[in-house]
Amino acid sequence: MSELSNQVVVVVGASSGIGLAAARAAASRGARVIMLSRSQSRLDEAAESVTGGTKRAIAMDMLDPGAVDGVMGSIGAVDHLVLTAVADELASRAPIRELTGEQVERSFDKLRGFVNVMRAAAPRLRERGSVTLVAGASAVRPPREGFSVLAAASGAILSFGKALALELAPIRVNVLMSGVVDTAIHAGRREQMKSWAEKDLLVRRFGQPEDIAHAIEFLMTNPYVTGHTLTVDGGFVAI
Repeated sequence: MSELSNQVVVVVGASSGIGLAAARAAASRGARVIMLSRSQSRLDEAAESVTGGTKRAIAMDMLDPGAVDGVMGSIGAVDHLVLTAVADELASRAPIRELTGEQVERSFDKLRGFVNVMRAAAPRLRERGSVTLVAGASAVRPPREGFSVLAAASGAILSFGKALALELAPIRVNVLMSGVVDTAIHAGRREQMKSWAEKDLLVRRFGQPEDIAHAIEFLMTNPYVTGHTLTVDGGFVAI
């Protein structure tokens, strides 16, 4: 066990990818993990792979403020909160001249959802607890085309995290900025992304959800880190 033993760790987006890996990592260190995502059936299936601590899976759409308030109110005090990606985030990618109004709105779903959760969770966070927001590396190194609004939304999450660290102190708030990671968001072109990573990334490997979860563990358990953006990207930003 560890510093997380018997602590309440809430993971939003826990049904797959980085969120599920973070839930597994926290549970393996003895945490009481609350897994939140939109689909109860997907959460229930994902929860079967979470072992070590206790777990509870609750369906919640973070874009529904009323649902967020209700779920967070039912959880009680929270030691650590982890906010990860929204589903189909890359569906909002398009050149600026081709972006539809719907795509623009969807590009900011992640930020909008994070704000909803933070409004409801802030009064319930323990004083020595933490918040980790997961953003993409497009915030500082967007691909050449199609990421203008997505990059703007990711950049806003970096600023949101720093502002929250100031506002909520001594609760610690950090941002985990991840590179390209092998999750369902890349399912349609996984082999292409894997080939690119193994050829062009400095580490010559495709990032895995567990790589990001390991860094999230660090941000949860190190009591001297706050207001920080930790980049875990295999060297993507450097190339």
